[in-house]
Amino acid sequence: MLDLALFISIIAIWLILVVNVILVIAGYIGYLQQVDRLPRPLPKKVPFVSIMVPAHNEGVVIVKTVEALLRFDYPHDHYEIIVINDNSDDNSAELLAQLQAKHPNRHLKVVNTDKTNGGKGKSNALNIGLTHAKGDIISIYDADNTPEKPALRVLVGELMADPQLGAVIGKFRTRNKNATLLTRFINIETLPFSGWHKLGGKNYFICVQFPEQIM
Repeated sequence: MLDLALFISIIAIWLILVVNVILVIAGYIGYLQQVDRLPRPLPKKVPFVSIMVPAHNEGVVIVKTVEALLRFDYPHDHYEIIVINDNSDDNSAELLAQLQAKHPNRHLKVVNTDKTNGGKGKSNALNIGLTHAKGDIISIYDADNTPEKPALRVLVGELMADPQLGAVIGKFRTRNKNATLLTRFINIETLPFSGWHKLGGKNYFICVQFPEQIM
């Protein structure tokens, strides 16, 4: 019985490795096919987007993230930012309130939860944010993301260009890749996964459309 379990485990491990190798190869081929393709433009009727950011004790990074979201070159009256400050006990609430005061004319909403309705994980925080969202499209960023200016425009353009798509995802990389040897290796690991691996999934399983835009 033990020998059978070991045999099954070895087969499962090798199958996972083979699938990942296939995805990476397919992703690299897909990358070569579309590396020079220009991003698809926004439609004439620009959709309203609700950007949701779940955050728990993210005071160290939340200001930089929100400021990056505010810098999108997407029409400012066509997107809102909803930060779900999820039962944080650091200075996140104060920092977010300062950002709201600094940008009074922007669609920046902060939802502060406590232990009665928050602190139950990312999915719960996003469900709370959805009750406040007004957008035709929902965009989600982690609290430590710093997307580039064109990111939202590129993602929405890709999504709206193909009616068969239900979602799109952007490529990401390590921001502090040059800080230490460890961060360099993390960046090396991240790029194939976020690029070739997901693009391979799109090509073989039609599971994601992947615009060539860094998030």
